[in-house]
Amino acid sequence: MKKAYNETWVENIHHQEIIDDWFFRKLISDKQRKEAYQAFPVGFHQSNAFIKIGLFLFTCIVASAGLGFISLFLFEIFSESRFSFSVISLIYAFIFLYFLEYFIKKNNFYRSGVDNALLYALLSAVFSAAVGFTNFALPIWIYCIIALFILLPALLRYADPIVAFVAYLTWLSFCFFLVTNYPIGKIIIPFVIMLISAITYFFIRFWKKKEVGHYYSEAQNIIEILTLTTFYFGGNYLIVREGNALLNDLTNSIQIDFAPLFYLFSTIIPLCYIVYGLRKHDRNFLLVGIGAAAFSIFTYRHYFSVLPLEWALTIAGLFLVGLCIWAIRTLKKAKFGLTSAAIGLNEYKNLEAFIVNQAMQQPHQATKTDFGKGDFGGGGVGSAY
Repeated sequence: MKKAYNETWVENIHHQEIIDDWFFRKLISDKQRKEAYQAFPVGFHQSNAFIKIGLFLFTCIVASAGLGFISLFLFEIFSESRFSFSVISLIYAFIFLYFLEYFIKKNNFYRSGVDNALLYALLSAVFSAAVGFTNFALPIWIYCIIALFILLPALLRYADPIVAFVAYLTWLSFCFFLVTNYPIGKIIIPFVIMLISAITYFFIRFWKKKEVGHYYSEAQNIIEILTLTTFYFGGNYLIVREGNALLNDLTNSIQIDFAPLFYLFSTIIPLCYIVYGLRKHDRNFLLVGIGAAAFSIFTYRHYFSVLPLEWALTIAGLFLVGLCIWAIRTLKKAKFGLTSAAIGLNEYKNLEAFIVNQAMQQPHQATKTDFGKGDFGGGGVGSAY
């Protein structure tokens, strides 16, 4: 599918982030930084986060007010029914789509708040129309399929991280509701969640290798983090036990089958994430592993409380502070490929050749001195050479 945004400018945004990182680390001069910016121009309308939030809210308000005004006339044309609501939602969707594409092409918006708001409004309007036409009489897993048919083209065209987040959760919800329709599905659902998470993770890794540029990098990272998280949650004892109680309408949760296996998963998975993240220098694995380890401790304490909460939090806090201080001091000098020093972005690619080329092209300030015409014996030490 054709991409909505200028791919070259998206790549250049990534290059400029690396250039800024090099500048702040004093690897290049301010002059080289400006020359590099000229070599990698970005034509998008760019602003800070506060302006983006303001534009997002302003677009939502304007869109709501404008469509509310239009609705006064449309409801006079269409009868007040669920079908008419769906038709009006489709009309709104076409309006959102038109302005979304217009602002991207004419105003060069790229995740500026305006295009984000219009994109989310467009997807919401299309899904609302689908729900209205079916009278919400279909199984939930079918609506998940409908949502995926709406979300995936939007993801491929706009590469929005929020759309990627919702698309993955929708895909997982589809598997969940489809499997739990059957009695055996309620038993095997933890393993299904883990399997689906693993399959999706390897698909994202394959997609990353096939996709050369950075157009989808943020969306891919979001999905990758979610797959690691849901894989852990699928095997976490607390999630499985309490989820089993909800699926079977139990007032209190009871001991589940294969409890030792889920205790093992709750312990092993976070450790594997952390070890793999440290060995492969993979930030996603490391951060998810640390969060999973904390949740595993909470899981154990939820069922086997040993200390009062205040004592447990105090001891855990002191231990973590001490661990952080030890790690920072120990890793001031790199050990085992790890360091506590901020090294920033370490992605050079074609930028390395560019910066080297710029450095080699610095003109030498060679001056030719014409001796023999000075005021003091031709030495050139006077006021004139």
